[in-house]
Amino acid sequence: MAWPWRGRSRSPSRWRRGGAAAAAGGMGTARRRALRAGLALGALVLVLQGLRGWLASKRYEFTPAEIAQLARHHAGLDHELAFSKIIVELRKKHPGHILPDEDLQWVFVNAGGWMGSMCLLHASLTEYVLLFGTAVDTGGHSGRYWADISDTVISGTFRQWKEGTTRSEIYYPGDTIVHQAGEATSVQWSAGTWMVEYGRGFIPSTLAFALADTLFSTQDFVTLFYTLRVYAKGLLLEANAFFSTLGC
Repeated sequence: MAWPWRGRSRSPSRWRRGGAAAAAGGMGTARRRALRAGLALGALVLVLQGLRGWLASKRYEFTPAEIAQLARHHAGLDHELAFSKIIVELRKKHPGHILPDEDLQWVFVNAGGWMGSMCLLHASLTEYVLLFGTAVDTGGHSGRYWADISDTVISGTFRQWKEGTTRSEIYYPGDTIVHQAGEATSVQWSAGTWMVEYGRGFIPSTLAFALADTLFSTQDFVTLFYTLRVYAKGLLLEANAFFSTLGC
């Protein structure tokens, strides 16, 4: 008697051939994925190198020394008075590059565990100038950026603990703190500390850190809207200034 299943059985050699084909197909898929990953990585490296070259060669509207010197000139004054004088002087030196009064707004910033408030004066893809500070004691992680950032203290005190060290430093009115691209520190502000900040680099890359706590912790989407809106206004102002120089 012939059993029905015998007619449908496969010989061991056929099973081996099928397994080998499946293995070859899997290896081909893995090679294609590795090739795509390599191409994507290569493209990313080229983009980053191009961006780095562009940042190194482009003309900037401001310099760190200029902003630091201007802030030091008004350090020790009441911070609101100092800020008003700084805004006036920046508008004289950089007409068309500082947001008008109706667009100036103090916006909360939650990042790295600390909380402060900022007033954006100028913003582009590669630079920003803002006023920053806190009315309460706060501190946390500085963030690690693709941008150089410098802060000059107007009032209060700022403490910084640099990565790889075992001691912190305290900065007072008139002092300038420089945070180089790629660095990370622990930061702490005493209540009533206010400063002028200048950033230079690929500024959109800093938004991930600046907005992370707002998105995933406080979920203060009103503040998120305010932040993105004022940055967009800064970009539009710079676009208008750029096209004005072209006679458009």
